[in-house]
Amino acid sequence: MKSGKRILKIVGFSLSGIIGLLFMIFIVLFVGTQGSYSVPDTIATDPTLPSVTIDGITFHAETFGNPNDQVVVVVHGGPGGDYGYLLNLHELEDDFYVVFYDQRGAGLSPRVSADELTLQSSVDDLHRIVTHYGQGEPVRVIGHSWGAMLAAAYVGQHPHTVAQVVLAEPGAMDNAGLERFNARQADSLRSADYYRLLVPTIFESLRLDGPDSQAQVDYIYGKMSANFVNTAASGYQCADENVTAVGPDVPVPPSRFGTTAYQTLFGIENDLSPIADNASNYQGDVLFIASECNSFIGVDFQREQMRHFPQAELAIIADAGHEMFSENPAASLTAVREFFGQ
Repeated sequence: MKSGKRILKIVGFSLSGIIGLLFMIFIVLFVGTQGSYSVPDTIATDPTLPSVTIDGITFHAETFGNPNDQVVVVVHGGPGGDYGYLLNLHELEDDFYVVFYDQRGAGLSPRVSADELTLQSSVDDLHRIVTHYGQGEPVRVIGHSWGAMLAAAYVGQHPHTVAQVVLAEPGAMDNAGLERFNARQADSLRSADYYRLLVPTIFESLRLDGPDSQAQVDYIYGKMSANFVNTAASGYQCADENVTAVGPDVPVPPSRFGTTAYQTLFGIENDLSPIADNASNYQGDVLFIASECNSFIGVDFQREQMRHFPQAELAIIADAGHEMFSENPAASLTAVREFFGQ
């Protein structure tokens, strides 16, 4: 009986110690993350942001150049990202009318429910953008990362609306590619560094005050997603610390991640097989762009994906990782201009 009471006392002291330790950790994190944190408004809460409404759907969007010139539509990555990091492409406005838009539920476009977000709805939205700005004429499309996957899906379904397409390091075009990506991301969750960033990020998010019900999760996922891509360990970036982003010479909108869009469009249960299955429908010219530093979805991986298209060529951007349009914009823009000049 006495030994049983002794064990209960030990267990009780141990639990008290653990609870006390967790409480102390909570206090340290709560105090240590004091500060001002924010998530920008979408156009739902800030109607002064530039936007376009097509078929009753409103997108954060802006354009550069002469509307009478041939149209180039830029499709950002994510899913859930925004177009700000691609704004160096505005320099194409010398020869083209360049259109940027944040996809539904992403960037500064309004947040929507998960049932509005599918690969097909994303294709349909891109078709809205293409037909609205193209005014019945074929356009050119530049997609990056997830945006390149979406652009590939689009030209497979609407091959006659696009004169040329640029696919900059699409992450996957079939379910095997999606599984490969999700396995790489799952590996990152086993890292202590991941949780060293995640836990304080969660505490930071508790200090947000709006602007909407998605602000906290968008803050957390946005910060964690950026960390995953923007480290050399992920395979996406250059190990050389001298390779840094070059900002555009135009104002960049505030960046915001769309968590629901990411979780819905890139979940393991999604079916990406239509992208590869329909790719051969597009008989136009395709330029794949791969960065020299990306060891995960770089040159070798893009050579494999090129085989889905009847007419595809590859440009390799030196001294750049996955975000080649900001890390080496001069070489990236040259590759795009030369391709469009064919």
